[in-house]
Amino acid sequence: MPGPSPSAHQVLVYSGPGVSPLSLSHTILTLSLLLLPHYIVQPVTPDILSSQPWEPSCALLVVPGGRDLPFVEELTTKRRVTKRIKAYVEEGGKYLGICAGAYFGTREVRFDVGGGMEVVGERDLAFFSGSSEGPTFPGFQYASESGSRAVSLFLEPSSSSSSHRSIDHIYYNGGGHFILPSPRPSNVEVLARYADTGKEEDPIAVVLTRNGKGKSVLCSIHPEYPLNDPPARLAINKLEHPPGVEEIEASEKGRIKWVEELLRLLGLDPPNKNELLDKGQGEMDEDPNLLLHPTHPSPIFVLSHPNLPDLANNSVGKKELKVKMIQEDGWDVLRDGNDQIHFGTPDSTSSTSTSEDDVTKWLARKRRDQPKSEPPSIESLNIDPKGDVSPPIPQPPDFHAISKTVLLPSPSIPYTPRWTPLFNFDTYWTELDNARKGSGRRSGVMRKSEQGEKCALGDLILYGETVTSTQTMLDRNPLLLTNLTAPLAFLATFQLSGRGRGSNVWLSPAGCLQFSLLLDLPSSLSSKMVFIQYIMALAVCEAVDEDGKLGVRIKWPNDIYAEVEGIGGTEVGSGKKGKAKLGGILVNTNFVGGKWRIVVGCGINVLNALPTTSLSQLHGLLAAKLSNTNKTLPPAPTMEGTFAKIMNSFENKWEQFIEEKGFKGFMNEYHGRWLHSGQEVTLTTTEPHTPLRILSITPDHGLLRCIPLKKAATASSSGLTPLYNRTVDHSSEDRYTTSSSGGSGGGGKTEFVDLQPDGNSFDLMSGLIKRKV
Repeated sequence: MPGPSPSAHQVLVYSGPGVSPLSLSHTILTLSLLLLPHYIVQPVTPDILSSQPWEPSCALLVVPGGRDLPFVEELTTKRRVTKRIKAYVEEGGKYLGICAGAYFGTREVRFDVGGGMEVVGERDLAFFSGSSEGPTFPGFQYASESGSRAVSLFLEPSSSSSSHRSIDHIYYNGGGHFILPSPRPSNVEVLARYADTGKEEDPIAVVLTRNGKGKSVLCSIHPEYPLNDPPARLAINKLEHPPGVEEIEASEKGRIKWVEELLRLLGLDPPNKNELLDKGQGEMDEDPNLLLHPTHPSPIFVLSHPNLPDLANNSVGKKELKVKMIQEDGWDVLRDGNDQIHFGTPDSTSSTSTSEDDVTKWLARKRRDQPKSEPPSIESLNIDPKGDVSPPIPQPPDFHAISKTVLLPSPSIPYTPRWTPLFNFDTYWTELDNARKGSGRRSGVMRKSEQGEKCALGDLILYGETVTSTQTMLDRNPLLLTNLTAPLAFLATFQLSGRGRGSNVWLSPAGCLQFSLLLDLPSSLSSKMVFIQYIMALAVCEAVDEDGKLGVRIKWPNDIYAEVEGIGGTEVGSGKKGKAKLGGILVNTNFVGGKWRIVVGCGINVLNALPTTSLSQLHGLLAAKLSNTNKTLPPAPTMEGTFAKIMNSFENKWEQFIEEKGFKGFMNEYHGRWLHSGQEVTLTTTEPHTPLRILSITPDHGLLRCIPLKKAATASSSGLTPLYNRTVDHSSEDRYTTSSSGGSGGGGKTEFVDLQPDGNSFDLMSGLIKRKV
């Protein structure tokens, strides 16, 4: 088998069964920040490792944290890939194993020997000729933070540093320690030991091995997790004396520097930041803290499927939009209802010649530039002794008042993943093509419609690393709302003022997938708008949990929940399932230009760390459940893959909804996914309150159909409280109805209470339906 070529520039991060999605995501992010632009960092599947000639272009192969046994099943038993990996390293390749990836790289694994999670066995890679034994610290449980902790490491002198040093607050959860065989192998160098363990000799935490012409670094801890965010921050908070902000910042800088040292020990060549500064290119130096904790809106990219290169520019090409723009310093400026927007291409970012590197530096500078706001003067903050004048209260920046930047494609400077380090569109287009292929659909082609040719949903994307709100920018800017090409998806990694249902604010932690869809709806279906939220809920469930094994369910009317053991205060193996929210859906409707334009907003927790419930956590719980079975574990969720699958699933269901002119064809699927069949609840919008049992939703207006468990309030009582009229459903009131088609208790009439979705709030945990405020 070949080794890497002298020009190898790819860093491949294993993304198959067994990998923790959160570890995968942060491994890619950390390595990208340190290695771009010298290397391309991207995930790699078992199929590619098995079937493609990846070795010549691979400078480093990384196996992140997760579970070692699925690595064995996938890469050793099924595909014999470990033979290729071992040969690749011996011919000059490099391997980095993190936690489970480090266990996988040793000759023998001895994990929880004698315990309920015991794993003992030899491994084929055997870069380290001894054994890895763990967990080093007690308390570890799969898919849990119960055994996590922040640890300190003593760093041994190495070729990159001749002094003894320590680094603090590195995240640990279930990792082992390395047992050196006797006599000590000459090809092993100890890089770090656990500090302050109280043992006679501190256990070995990190080793460097030399295997043939190549090298491996095996880390039993998690150097990929930033210390300011969960799960590392939660582990730091467990310390008896939690450090202050400045101490954590110092540890975070130490973490980044140490990972860079490990890469150099492996023979990689990260960009030298000092050289960049000397050359006046300091703008290329990204601040990981700013990437994960943005302070203001960032530029928005307009991107389209590679097979449809003109689609992105044409999306804002309508004459009605163009005539409203004015020229200003090389940008087309549009003043819309809520936002002022500067349109341009990557070439517009500089008045001189522009390259890919120039745009990358410009984007880094944009992340650092703070919005300008005038602080109140010292004099104005003085207290008036007479009490006649109140001092002004300092206000945060108005993000909606800040001008937004939209970058359209350039014919001379094509998109590169360097510009969007938190979402890789090269990966997304591949995932979208695969999702469509799996459902028998062509990808990257225009579709015929009554209005002429249109693209498929997911082919035209607006993407902002940080935006105010995808929903607000589409729904409250009438010029954009009326004239943008539809269907269109607007995706953001972070939202500064995301919108939820009613007056709710949607929180936007790292790892949350949030987007809004701009759709056209035929006027003939205006009475069926209420079902759009139900279609999106179904699409999300199908996309993220096709076989239902993760426990993803629908909470009426527009929330996505998880219902499994191990969440919501329940224990794995207890037989009791807990419930926790995964996401939500928001639908806004607008009649503009003689047609209905629908904006569907959705947020779903994909890679969020605990304590937030996310798809990543559900995947970990399922992996633990299936660990001693032969059942197949579904692929770990990624941001790009999850978004692609949702786009494909929703488009299929949307087309069915339009063709069938309603929701009847989805009724069985919907009831199979929701949480409520037979659930007993209390309706608090009546006096006295009415106990009800939930039956279904109605196929005409999507109301929640219930039957009273005792006689309902009479007409002379206050009855149902009036609810505000809704724009999404012609049936805008809750209602009592009767049916003579049978019912419980024999042949008489059955009384129903039908509750409309937009005016009611469903407190699932308390079993209460209340008026929405």
